[in-house]
Amino acid sequence: MIGNPPKSIVHPTDLSFSGQDAFAHALRIAVATQGALHLLHIENLEEEAPDGWERFPHVRETLARWRMIDPAASRAEVAEKLGVQFVKAAVEAGSPVHGVAAYVTRHLCDLMVLMTHNRTGLERWLDESVAEEAVRETLIPALLLREDQTGFVDRETGAVSLNTVLMPVEPNVAPLDAFRHIADFAHAMNPAADVMLLHVGERLPIFEGLLPHIELRQGPVVETILAYAAEIGADLIAMPTQGRRGLLDALRGSTTERVLRESPCPVYAVPAR
Repeated sequence: MIGNPPKSIVHPTDLSFSGQDAFAHALRIAVATQGALHLLHIENLEEEAPDGWERFPHVRETLARWRMIDPAASRAEVAEKLGVQFVKAAVEAGSPVHGVAAYVTRHLCDLMVLMTHNRTGLERWLDESVAEEAVRETLIPALLLREDQTGFVDRETGAVSLNTVLMPVEPNVAPLDAFRHIADFAHAMNPAADVMLLHVGERLPIFEGLLPHIELRQGPVVETILAYAAEIGADLIAMPTQGRRGLLDALRGSTTERVLRESPCPVYAVPAR
C-alpha cells in the first residue's frame, strides 16, 4: 500500500438500478483523482448476454447532469476537459472471482467500488464466497456501499460531502500506510476532510511512524467503533486489514464485515503491508 489517491478505479456492476449510488461514487472519485474508470460487467459463459453498451451506467449523461460537461460533449472532449478516461468492459468468465481478479490485475486497478446487499453485506450479484474471494484475490482497497446508503456523493448533483473519516487502529495491523492512503483519498475528494483515528482497548498501543491523535475508547469493538462514528458524524469508516488471510477473515464475519453490515456510512477496506 502506498500513499497517493487511486488512479485506476474499477466498478464491477450488475447493471441494476440499485447500483447507481456506487456508480456515482466511482465516477466522482475518478473525476477527483483524474484517473481511469473501468465499468466492469462479468458475463456468465452459459448465458446469452444482451447486446449494446446502453445497459451500462451512462457516464456522459451523469457528468452533464452534474454540470461538469456540455451534454453534447464527445468522449474525447470529456477526457480532455476532465483529465479522465472511461472504459466499459463486458468480460466473459467462468466465475465472477476469476473475471474481476483477472481484470484488476491486467489493468492495474488500485480501487474497487462495490455495492453490497443491505442484509448480508455482500455484493448483490455475487454469492457470499465469491464476494469475499474477489476482494481477497485482488488485494486492493475496496469502497463498499450498502444498497440502502446514499454515501458521500450525491448521485443527482455530484456534490461531495466527505468531511470526516474514521479509521480504527489496532496493533496487529500496522496503520501508517493505510492512514497515508486514506488521507490522500479523503483529501482528493475534499482538501478539508479530517481523518480521525480510534483505538478500542484498555490502553493505547505504541505505533511506528508519525500519526495524529488517536482517540482511546473502551467497550465492545464493533459497537464502540459505530458509536464513535455516530458521535463524530463520520461520512466514511476506513478499516485497515492485514494481508490475504487477514482481509478474508475480516470480511468473513468479524470486525470489518460487522462494521460494514451495521455502519451508518460506507466502509473503505484498506489492505495494509
